[in-house]
Amino acid sequence: MSECKKVLLLGDSRRMGYEPFVREQLKDIAEVYGPKENGRWAGYTLNTLRFWMNDFPAPDLVHWSCGLWDLGDDYHLGRPFSLPEEYESAVDRTVIVLRKLFPGVKIIFGTTMPVGDQDPTDIESYNDIMRRIAAREDIPVDDLCGLMKGRMSTYDAGDGLHLNDAGNAIVAAQVSETIRRYLLQD
Repeated sequence: MSECKKVLLLGDSRRMGYEPFVREQLKDIAEVYGPKENGRWAGYTLNTLRFWMNDFPAPDLVHWSCGLWDLGDDYHLGRPFSLPEEYESAVDRTVIVLRKLFPGVKIIFGTTMPVGDQDPTDIESYNDIMRRIAAREDIPVDDLCGLMKGRMSTYDAGDGLHLNDAGNAIVAAQVSETIRRYLLQD
């Protein structure tokens, strides 16, 4: 490979945890970068792309994982922050925007990981939305949920949500391998 590829990681605060590990693991083939800011929910990431993109070179590949904030009931309304149809719309439009901004970019979706040992049914329903869009748009899916299901409490950073360094290393290994596989297809 003659030139260093550019990889953009997008996602919530969990992405911020594994990003340094991915950067290290891919340093031989890619420059890995991501926003310094938490991508929060899918609609926030979609809206904020226009501000973040000025800070980065055009990526060859984007690995994106948002969904946990979308599922949260932060205002105790008895519903997710983003209803399923809102989440679907934001994911759909993010694909459109990324492809418009960066023609030819490869996109990989990372599924939302579970929270502790909680029942992941709600998370899986949003992951299914992402998988449907991925199938329709020919986007590979990196199953981070499957990787960490039943393992979250073992790798808890102490807040019931984020991963410790060992957990981030496990997720980063899979993210890096997935990215490497698609970058080397060129």
